[in-house]
Amino acid sequence: MDKLFNLVRFDKRYVLFCLILVIIGIVCGSLFIVILNSSDKSLVIEYIETFIDTIKNNNFNYIDTLKNTLIINYLVIVIISILGFTYFLVPLNILILFYKSFVIGFSLSSFILVYKIKGLLLSIVYIFPHLIINILLFSLLIAFTLKLSIKMINSIIKKKDINMRVYFNKYLYTGLFIFIVLTITSLYESFVTPYLLKLVVNIL
Repeated sequence: MDKLFNLVRFDKRYVLFCLILVIIGIVCGSLFIVILNSSDKSLVIEYIETFIDTIKNNNFNYIDTLKNTLIINYLVIVIISILGFTYFLVPLNILILFYKSFVIGFSLSSFILVYKIKGLLLSIVYIFPHLIINILLFSLLIAFTLKLSIKMINSIIKKKDINMRVYFNKYLYTGLFIFIVLTITSLYESFVTPYLLKLVVNIL
């Protein structure tokens, strides 16, 4: 158990930094809708209404959504992992985390823009719990890449070797866990979320 704990333990400083970045990204995404011009807002409204109408009219393609969701989530994890071992590109992971958080915030405000009070409930159904779980998983992995990059930079400066096998093992176990959870959240997003959205729309 101690060995397993050491493998999955994360440095709280880096995790806290990532969580603060997530909050900033969500806030910025939520406020971004305010600065959009009328034509851009119209596009957002049209997209959201089309999305909801597709679900209401039972035209939603669950299998294609699952495929796309899995591909995107897996690709993000692979990119984050690869960038993690190239310490000079790790700042790109920070941009990825901010972007994913920004999208969550923008989605929330978009639903509210279209459906007002009802949109708040729709946005919660749309992002919770799967997207929140996903962003937390991305945060943990990116926190690990940040720590690894700092270690690599210090080893270069101080001309000391680091045991990459330890980090590789942690990457392996962490990555496997994240892949499993992402598969579950992708299934939820593709099959459960559309049903809940349709239920909320019909009730309200």
